[in-house]
Amino acid sequence: EHTVAELIEFCVNGRTSKSGTWTSKGVGKYLEGGKAAGGQLVDQRFCPRIVEGELRYNCVGDALVGIIHKKPAEGGISAVGGTGSIYTFYGPDEVKFKNLTTNFLERDLSKVMPALGLADEPIPLWWTTDFILASPVGTPVEQEKWIVGEFNCSCVGISKCLAAYCKDDTPNACYNDIAPEDLAEADRYGTIMGQKALGFLSKGFTSSRPVDVSGITRVAKNDLGLLPQPLVPKYKGALAEIYVRCQPFGGSDKSSNGHRYDSIPFANGMIKSGMSCQLIHYVHQEHSAFFGVCMNFDFIIVRCNPGQIKADGGSQEKFDDGMREIRKLGIQVWPSPDVMEFMGAKD
Repeated sequence: EHTVAELIEFCVNGRTSKSGTWTSKGVGKYLEGGKAAGGQLVDQRFCPRIVEGELRYNCVGDALVGIIHKKPAEGGISAVGGTGSIYTFYGPDEVKFKNLTTNFLERDLSKVMPALGLADEPIPLWWTTDFILASPVGTPVEQEKWIVGEFNCSCVGISKCLAAYCKDDTPNACYNDIAPEDLAEADRYGTIMGQKALGFLSKGFTSSRPVDVSGITRVAKNDLGLLPQPLVPKYKGALAEIYVRCQPFGGSDKSSNGHRYDSIPFANGMIKSGMSCQLIHYVHQEHSAFFGVCMNFDFIIVRCNPGQIKADGGSQEKFDDGMREIRKLGIQVWPSPDVMEFMGAKD
């Protein structure tokens, strides 16, 4: 337990002689650097029934594709992976959550972007919403109140692809390590993403062949698992990644070839819908060349994990400003920096 003064000290200045003892992984100093550096605190109601777990709704655009019940370890209140929490997976039509699902999809979903001041932005292509039950025990299901604990569109991973990312004990992990049944499910997500993206982009024109990206560095060793690009794509797209050159494997979310572990299902979903989707890496020394190339696409899917651009020596703010300029040209960015600000993970 901590006093209010100790909490404020930790949040503002981190671990000091006035903050008491903190055993959390976080270092505090949440406002450090101000808004420009991502400094922020979220004022959020505490829901004691979090001990019973929270529901994560995995969505592709406005389509619910799966539900995960995440129960904290005994005595804990955090259901974050790696804390001993228990995950139970359900389909999108699970009857025990029918009331919440119906209200979310049919009543509330259309209000989310306007409520965030983002009425002109489409709903994210791949995102999650975490719900915590806030009603007292015994409340009738039809009267239950669920609180949104978090929206997240900041490089949400496809958990079915985790076998493809490198760790100390799997340094050569790759696309082929994903179990067939898991790959089928990941491909299903990718296919829905492609269909939703095509719907977002439908303006009645056809693009030319895929974009010349020879002016920027090719970082990945290969494109294992990627389908052939269509010769005459309906739209030209790119999936933007970051490889952290000073970290093992290029960062904690990479396969052994340098791509993010779940990039291939994303890109293949676009290709199956008749669009091209080229995998490109942001190298901060080539900032101008990179965004010059991006101007030739119809859409950009950003899969740069928060913190990795800075870890590679670049500036997240400069990258975000570049994507804002791309967005002003009418090129779709998923997620755009402004959507990320309101709907990205806050941990």
